Amino acid sequence: RKVDPKKSKYTMNVFADDRKIEKKDKNLGEPVQFYSGKDRQLYELVVFEMAKNKVSGYLSTPKH
Repeated sequence: RKVDPKKSKYTMNVFADDRKIEKKDKNLGEPVQFYSGKDRQLYELVVFEMAKNKVSGYLSTPKH
């Protein structure tokens, strides 16, 4: 939704299980955690790069 490269902050919407979760003013490298799936497993999203209107990183999924 919003990226501020100067302050290394971003706001994003996470869509999981037909729900929208807004994560506001997160810092670069800060883990964003949310629960998803029928077993309500914890997922973790980490952003390590940002541009004008784009962020990139990785999604950590639970092991079964």
